[in-house]
Amino acid sequence: MWINYLKVGFRNLLKHKSYTLINLIGLTVGVAVTILLFFYVQFHLSFDSFHPESESLYRILRVQNGDQGEVRFPSLPLALQPVIEENMADQVDYTNFVPNNFLVKRANGDGFNQSVTMVSSDFFEMFGYKILKGVYPKTADERGGIVLSELAAARFFGDEDPVGKELQVRITDELLNYSVVGIIENAPANSSLSYEILMHDSNLEIQFPENMRTHWYMSFGDGYAKFKNGMTPETFEKQTKDFIARTFQDQQEAANYGFGTQSMTDIHLNPEIPTGIAAVVNPRILWILAGIAGLIILIACINFTTMAIGNSASRAKEVGVRKSMGAGAGQLFGQFMAESVILTVLSLGLGLLLAGLLLPVFNSLMQTQLSLNFSLDQVMILLVIGLVIAFLAGAYPSLFLASFRPVQVLKSGLSLKFGKQNLRMSMLAFQFFISMMLITCTLVMVRQMKTVENYDLGAAKDDIIQVMVPPPAAQGLLDQIDKSFSYAQPFKNELRKFPEVSNVAMATAMYGDNAWFSVGFREPGKDSGIDFHLNIVDEDYVDFFELEVLEGRNFSLATPSDQSNAFILNESMKKALAWDEVFGKSLQSERPFGENRAVGVVKDFHYESLFQPVEPAILVMKPENFFQGMRNLTMEDQMIAKVYIKVKAEDKQAFISKIEKVWKDLYGSDPFSYSFVEDQIAAEYVQANSLSSLVTLASIVALIIAGMGLFAMASLAISSRLKEIGIRRVMGATTTEISLLFNKQFIRITLIGVAISIPASYYLMSLWLEDFAVKTSIGVGVFLLSLLVGVLFSVAIVSFETVKSAWVNPTKLLRSE
Repeated sequence: MWINYLKVGFRNLLKHKSYTLINLIGLTVGVAVTILLFFYVQFHLSFDSFHPESESLYRILRVQNGDQGEVRFPSLPLALQPVIEENMADQVDYTNFVPNNFLVKRANGDGFNQSVTMVSSDFFEMFGYKILKGVYPKTADERGGIVLSELAAARFFGDEDPVGKELQVRITDELLNYSVVGIIENAPANSSLSYEILMHDSNLEIQFPENMRTHWYMSFGDGYAKFKNGMTPETFEKQTKDFIARTFQDQQEAANYGFGTQSMTDIHLNPEIPTGIAAVVNPRILWILAGIAGLIILIACINFTTMAIGNSASRAKEVGVRKSMGAGAGQLFGQFMAESVILTVLSLGLGLLLAGLLLPVFNSLMQTQLSLNFSLDQVMILLVIGLVIAFLAGAYPSLFLASFRPVQVLKSGLSLKFGKQNLRMSMLAFQFFISMMLITCTLVMVRQMKTVENYDLGAAKDDIIQVMVPPPAAQGLLDQIDKSFSYAQPFKNELRKFPEVSNVAMATAMYGDNAWFSVGFREPGKDSGIDFHLNIVDEDYVDFFELEVLEGRNFSLATPSDQSNAFILNESMKKALAWDEVFGKSLQSERPFGENRAVGVVKDFHYESLFQPVEPAILVMKPENFFQGMRNLTMEDQMIAKVYIKVKAEDKQAFISKIEKVWKDLYGSDPFSYSFVEDQIAAEYVQANSLSSLVTLASIVALIIAGMGLFAMASLAISSRLKEIGIRRVMGATTTEISLLFNKQFIRITLIGVAISIPASYYLMSLWLEDFAVKTSIGVGVFLLSLLVGVLFSVAIVSFETVKSAWVNPTKLLRSE
């Protein structure tokens, strides 16, 4: 029976070519967009689920109580590992995950500024990353062995087998030789952790002195645990809290310090924890995208349903004849559902093909690595989309057509004004509601991103090149900082000789690169502490970035003590300290700072993205005196000098080639790495810009699908009133008057859709803007522009169809009737 239904269904679809084509195009486009969006959401929801026993894996968090309440940090002190190994070895597998950038090279080969991550031996057993070849270092005695990812192996060794070969890594004053002992698969795209070269974390003894490795307030990387033998997050938190209480002499300090846990599968979707090494996405964005996908497929289904009901007049006599010949309602329902299934299958196939063609563009737009791999999750999504289309779009029209009474349709026919006119118009209004809501959201998002782009950060950002200094061989943090500045100084001196260079400065950080220290201290006699960000700079930094000095002065080489003990604070830091006067004042800590004195205050400037308000900050030339009094110190990146160059040259690439030559003359094979500060700033808003672009495209798709529905509805409405149009033309009605007659009805539908979309879009955009510290206003103009777009779109489509019919000779219209 179903074979017969499908044969007849194909014949009917081919017979009504325009109807079939409009439905097929609308469904195909809707399916393609929906597939990409749902696959993208599924990809992010799948993060870290590939690990065996992922429910037992946790990231350990450092917990501190302060003025802002309890704050959880992903970065940990290295002192935690021995505590776990000595007290919980039977119940907890633990690994450090400390990323670094070191100069790595083959003997007599070029070097790379390479990501090298130090991990414990448990890392290779806890997670689901597969060792493809060789082994991994299991003990400190084997710390001379390193494991390469497939990507790193190809970079250094090409097609050669790297196992057993050596690489040189500059951790100390000399290049150290490491033997490649294993190859590990590249981290999957849906992994929170990424790596290229892995070495045993006993190498941290080479990188950091003992006092830094045992310090409870110095944090250098993440830590991950796998709980077993009855260990729970609550038990772990209690046991570590008890240890801190026994270890810390100050019980108030111990009460404010501890460790917490975060499920591995929660890391990627939890923006409430400060971003650390692992990539994080705001789940709100995923729900927005899932909602857009649902709306897109919904309006495609509504388009299908509206046209099927509108086309029912042409199928009414067919139903009457079939019922007169004995066909039951169930058989008719099956016939019409067969046509729906055919269109569904065709649209799924074509939609999947279109999604595959659009995938590279989508990945570029969303900065992702999505692939159509037809995993179980992806197959289930496709099946659900198909079932939704088949039943949501096909079931109601099939029931509706199967319910016609044969006497009525055979005796008097059926006009387009039969009882379901209001339903068709309501569905058309709903399509415009979705389209106008997306258009309004697009306008607000574009406006917000323009606000972000044009916002005055309070510091220079244009025509600035940042050159990365390779990590120097150093023992300890202070030594690393000092040596990186000394290492870069000759390059800075040479740059000043170029006529294209207007200024040069050095610093460990500027915009959004995770290289500002997060530090804090507690003033004597106070229970709460002061947290702020710290940046190490040279004497040219303030002038280079055009920071406005509000009080005091800039650093000066004419005052030698500035290099050792002077600091400049921003307005937010002055407010946090509650200082009225600044010049000459000193920071006071329970753990005494070295000699320090404030020499100036700069106006607040944004050194983080505009998602964040300006936080307290201090600039220093030498950090040693300040580190002494810190209660906590967290670093997410290596604190190495960067050289900032302000360029006047029109041809910047030619200029970069020139300074690269200078670099090679000074530093030989050390890698030359640069970026534009403007690009770094833009990278902070990739996710927001991608969402804005995606909503823009979705609104265009929604408007096109709604337009197709409106076009079909207008065509059907006009074709049912051709006789009326002919009579009106004979009676002297103009084309404009006839056009207005039909436009009134459809403009009313458009206005209803726009009116309903206003509160919905306002609510959604208010939620989205909450993520920004600097935000635009949602003005009336946005809604007026959306209204104008909707009305003009509706008028254009309806007027086109009306004018086309009105220009036909009225005698032909009347004769045809």
